[in-house]
Amino acid sequence: MFTNISFPAVDEIIDLMARSSQDERSYKVDLTVGVYKDTNDNVLLMKAVKQADQQLANAGRNKGYVGSKGDLEYVQLLQELVFANQTVNGHVRGVQTAGGSGGLRVILDLIKLANPNAKIWVSNPTYANHIPTIEAAGLAYEEYPFIDNKTMMLDEIGMFDTLERLGKNDVVLLHGSCHNPSGLRLTAKHWERIAQLAKSSNFLPLIDTAYQGFADGLNEDAMGLLIMANTVERLALCVSCSKNFGVYSDRVGAAYILSPTEDEANKAQSQLAIMSKATYWVPPSNGAEIVKTILKTPELRKIWSDELTQINAKIKGIRTKLCAAFRQASGNNYFDYILSQEGMFAMLPATETQMEMLRSKYAVYGLNNGRINLASIPEQNIDYLVESVLAVIRTDK
Repeated sequence: MFTNISFPAVDEIIDLMARSSQDERSYKVDLTVGVYKDTNDNVLLMKAVKQADQQLANAGRNKGYVGSKGDLEYVQLLQELVFANQTVNGHVRGVQTAGGSGGLRVILDLIKLANPNAKIWVSNPTYANHIPTIEAAGLAYEEYPFIDNKTMMLDEIGMFDTLERLGKNDVVLLHGSCHNPSGLRLTAKHWERIAQLAKSSNFLPLIDTAYQGFADGLNEDAMGLLIMANTVERLALCVSCSKNFGVYSDRVGAAYILSPTEDEANKAQSQLAIMSKATYWVPPSNGAEIVKTILKTPELRKIWSDELTQINAKIKGIRTKLCAAFRQASGNNYFDYILSQEGMFAMLPATETQMEMLRSKYAVYGLNNGRINLASIPEQNIDYLVESVLAVIRTDK
């Protein structure tokens, strides 16, 4: 049965995590995986999450199955959060999913059911799991320009030149805020233009929201989604709670469809639930119960939002200090592009060869495309990181 199978392609992030864990050099700086770490280099367990988890344990948590749509109270509370408690045109229906990636997969399966010839357009670059998930769903994909590799800024002309050519068989995958891996920011004007293009050409926006609260704030980071939802008739949305609640391993997410009629929205919701059954039957409940408890308990919600604000401020502070160190060490302001970005990630102007040199020679771990996780940079290692990056870039030249 299995004699003809081959080894799959190596998962870059998992492979680099393993390499880094085996690297015993004391000056190692691991910026690969997208998690927020405390000053002791440990993944942070947020205070509200810890308290909610304890409350649920004390109450005698029910370990029974949830329905195929998941916990609909959680789905509604999360919907209110991601839409910043604002009503939008049309009807929104959703289901609980196994993380944001699980939400993306069931949406893609629904798109495949509705239009097998649909083509998914992803930004170049995009989140590492987007393209494999699209391929696994049996859909075609293409890339639209997003980053100018010379300036490390948004390739606005290239992006809109591509989007202007799309039509009803196209789906455009957009990052709700804090683009992964680039950190590039779409302004309100960008979102408005994309929304008008979607409305006029009838392509479907598919928004992946994984970092709400890591840019300008919880409500502010919903700007792009709200502009889109109040302009187009239909959109799809997948949501991850991994980052802003720090519940990475609990796999907490949701998938939503915005439709012009209640009947269409209800059908889409029912189909999303059926799609998920073929993958994981019903979603895991533990993390969703924690998120629901936080969102419906005013005291816990305030503790959570205050801590998220503090985390955001620390990441912004890292950006500022990193750019200042680059200016001082390089004698120019080239790396100031990092200040114009948002969220956990930034990209170094480095080749795959240079990134490997950083790992092998300097014990600095980032992805091959240059992505580094700013939330994992120990402040005491900023100067070492900057010196290593500049040494590799200058050596390669």
